[in-house]
Amino acid sequence: MSYQILVCDDDPEIRAAMRRTLHRFQVTSVASMDEALARMRAQPFQAVISDFNLGVDKGDGLELLQLVRVLYPDTTRILVTGNTDVQIAIRALNEGAVHRFFLKPWDDEQLVMALQIALRRTGSMPAVTPPVS
Repeated sequence: MSYQILVCDDDPEIRAAMRRTLHRFQVTSVASMDEALARMRAQPFQAVISDFNLGVDKGDGLELLQLVRVLYPDTTRILVTGNTDVQIAIRALNEGAVHRFFLKPWDDEQLVMALQIALRRTGSMPAVTPPVS
């Protein structure tokens, strides 16, 4: 199965870095909350990874993930941000809007592992069976 991941960030360099990090998945990237919601209406995504600050007039990533939680509750939600305000993370996690929270710059391996674990928990990704020796 090819997992569809939606990345929402207003910075094209961050979107490109996410595509490189998540190369084993099918990644669609958008720059705004409106674009993200339009893409989600058009096709299913197993996960959404959004920046917190989407820029002027482009929406708030936490607001996007809260909407995704309501509209697509089985979709894994991850928030990334360059903002070190711990209250953002606490609010996101306490409200159940996100499965995980990462500060920029993120650790590629930790992000991929967190995504895989979250996909398994939601039933979107089967558990990996170790090879038989």
